Amino acid sequence: MIDCFSFRFKEQAGHKESLVIFVHGMPSFSAIKDLVKTDVEENLAPKTLYIMGFDVESLKSSLMEDVLFLEEVGSWISDIEKRLEFLNIDSRGSISEVKSGVGYSYANQLKKAGAGDIFLRRKGLITSSESYHFAKPSGAHCDKFIRASNLFTSGLETAFLATGLLKYLTPNIKRVYVDTSSISFLLSVALQLSKNFESKLPTIESFGSYDNVGDFDFVEGNDTLVFISATTSNGLKKELLAKKNLKNEQIVTLLYSGVKSEDNNVFDISEQLEGGIYSVQPSSCRLCQKGSKVIDISGEQFLPATPKHETLLIRKPDFNNQRQKFFEEFATKSVLKCEVSPGDSLEVEHFYIDVEQVIKAKEGNFRTDLERQVKKHLARDTERLIALDSEASVALANIINEVSNCSLPVEMLKDVEEKELEGASSVMVVASSITSGRKLLSAARKLRGISKTAAITYLVAFSKIPSKEQFEQLKKDLTLGGFELVVLRHCPMPRTREDDESVWTIENNKLQDEAGGGFGVENELPEELVRRLEVLSQEERSDKDLFLCSPKGNQLNLRPTFAFWSGLNLDTNNATQADVYWTIQSLIHDLRARTDKGLATSYHTTLISPVCFDRFNDGVIQACILRAAKPVELNYAVDEIYSRQITDIILSCISNMDNDQGEGTLEFLMAIWLERLSLKPQHMKELIDLESKVENELVKFFLKKISELK
Repeated sequence: MIDCFSFRFKEQAGHKESLVIFVHGMPSFSAIKDLVKTDVEENLAPKTLYIMGFDVESLKSSLMEDVLFLEEVGSWISDIEKRLEFLNIDSRGSISEVKSGVGYSYANQLKKAGAGDIFLRRKGLITSSESYHFAKPSGAHCDKFIRASNLFTSGLETAFLATGLLKYLTPNIKRVYVDTSSISFLLSVALQLSKNFESKLPTIESFGSYDNVGDFDFVEGNDTLVFISATTSNGLKKELLAKKNLKNEQIVTLLYSGVKSEDNNVFDISEQLEGGIYSVQPSSCRLCQKGSKVIDISGEQFLPATPKHETLLIRKPDFNNQRQKFFEEFATKSVLKCEVSPGDSLEVEHFYIDVEQVIKAKEGNFRTDLERQVKKHLARDTERLIALDSEASVALANIINEVSNCSLPVEMLKDVEEKELEGASSVMVVASSITSGRKLLSAARKLRGISKTAAITYLVAFSKIPSKEQFEQLKKDLTLGGFELVVLRHCPMPRTREDDESVWTIENNKLQDEAGGGFGVENELPEELVRRLEVLSQEERSDKDLFLCSPKGNQLNLRPTFAFWSGLNLDTNNATQADVYWTIQSLIHDLRARTDKGLATSYHTTLISPVCFDRFNDGVIQACILRAAKPVELNYAVDEIYSRQITDIILSCISNMDNDQGEGTLEFLMAIWLERLSLKPQHMKELIDLESKVENELVKFFLKKISELK
């Protein structure tokens, strides 16, 4: 059972973010530790760690006496005793500091941030596309629609949202009306958290929004409250005030945007509505004028009439100039690798850059930029180079000595004690590559005691930090105090967590299970898959063995007409499978980050278009897409048409397995067997029925295993 959740917020603009953990009841200490660890891995250390909840004093006593808890959390957040604060919530929803007993100054900002986090994670915004838009219960046409019911799937998060309602639940209240029954659960939680109704709880009844305002028989006394789930115009509230004998203060709105906050509106979600909501009367709807179809939002739960599913076609323009420059410089040079550990004691990196190979080149733009930045940023009084804990970082530090004509001592970060650095002169911290920046922040903590007149320069060869926003936050944290962060090359890539299994690990486990058979029974794998299992069991992935071979046993290689490298000075004959995988992963990563046409929305599923596999029909490109995509992006079972299209492509591959058009066959079948690519049952049956007709034993094996899927 999950008994706490976390979110970030800023007390004031320009401040570093703090981390809030909301608890309900007495949570397990391990759950709190796991939340802190996961958050810091993704977002770096917070300004303050707040633990908040109802009657949180007893939890504070237990946690502060737990030495192991403080040590473990303190390993992720320095000065934990100073940066850990407890906030108590009372039955009126007020938040106070446990330490001082006074009201918490930023309570409103905290509640707003928490509600906004829940709104985004639970997908409270239904978004249209170019092909359709919505008609709200009020009759207005809009491009987005707030569906509050999505926010109440977790009792814990509902309890947090209920804190915003408590001040309205005064002892005289006898009945509560809601515009949709979906928020009745929220009200029932709030009534239980309030201590004003211990003898008898008020009744909760839904009046059904706009459709029933005129006909519904409200009891209109002063002991009545009306709750509206969401608004961007106060339209329903105005109608209630016009048609019913209700006062303004009796009507409360849970989620709002674009209206005054003082009008009994609880949570402002304006920041979460990127670009706002376009909402107009049907007669002036520009979406209708463009031919966009209208979907009515109706019913007690505010459900869209029919769910839609869309596809996204990967196009050459999606490979932007920044990406082109990076791959022109580093692809086809045996630099980009996958599933490699940078050192004996270091974790495997899914996206690995062989920096030692890069810096071997005495000429080229990278070497020129490195020399220029070293000459510019290496302070005269620098007395040492501190390399992050990898051989590549040490090699880069040695090159820095070479290009600067220095002989500064090079030390690994793990070998440097904080006491050694007290009062030290300037330092350059060297990193071959960074994925999150956590190790740079660890270095920053060790360097806190250097001389106040000393400079710290963090020189990074490659940054793989997933987004510009995350990089800017890291830069802000590291350069506080006038220090410098210098990054030679940027290549944002997806971040994998420690507990995430790569597709290769999943494949390895599947084949291991199949070879073992279970219950002491051994199954005989085809010889090709026995060799594949040997490849997967190696400590490092070979650049040429990332993917299954063609049904004929040939490695999947890139053909000369790779659209995304067109116009770049690259020889595809020298391309490795890792080069192509990096290219496709970077494309899909950028498409996931786009806010206008991303790969998923709350209302419909966006799939990678089956046309991509037809347009980019090199087996190696098909394999890259299949392994780079998330299962939800390959879930063609949600739509009859798309399932038909991808099935036809797979059938075509199988029928052409003896030529280049079918070289990706085994990768398609593996994706289905691993349940990463999904089809409609009737289309799955079409594939399975081929088992008795095909002669290739490996294809026959996969089809048999697919037939055994439940």
